[in-house]
Amino acid sequence: MVVVCGSYGDMKRFLEVLEQCRQKYGEPNVFPNEEHLKRSEPCIEAHHGYKHETGETIAMRSELMKIYFDQIDHADLVVIMNEKKGKEYYGIGTTVELGYAFAKSKRICFTRKPMNPNILSLLMVTERQFDENILEET
Repeated sequence: MVVVCGSYGDMKRFLEVLEQCRQKYGEPNVFPNEEHLKRSEPCIEAHHGYKHETGETIAMRSELMKIYFDQIDHADLVVIMNEKKGKEYYGIGTTVELGYAFAKSKRICFTRKPMNPNILSLLMVTERQFDENILEET
C-alpha cells in the first residue's frame, strides 16, 4: 500500500504524482482513491479556493485526516509531494502527515530532494534515510 501526501493547493501536480504511483504500484494499492478526493472537494474549496472554512469543513477535514492516518498505518511506502508550483513546499497537512509517518517508522520518499532545514533536521534526529526519485525508477 502506497499513500501519497502533499498539498491539494497544487492539485495538478498532486494528481500527476498520484497517477505515477498508480502506474507503478497499481491503482488499488495507492491512496487517496477517487472517492476520498471527491469527499475532499468541499475542504479543498474552503482552504485553497474561494470559499471560507466553516465548522462543517473543519469537521469533515478531521474525518478525512483520520482516514489518512489509518492509511499511513497500513502503508508500505509514504510518498511526500514536497513541492508546490515548482518550489519545495510543505503545507501544514503534509507536515503533520510526514511527522506521523516518521513516528510510525514508515518508509518515506520525497518527490524532490529535501532542502528545508527543518525537514533535514528531522531526518538527522531520527537517523532516517529516505528514498529519492522513487517515482522515476523503472
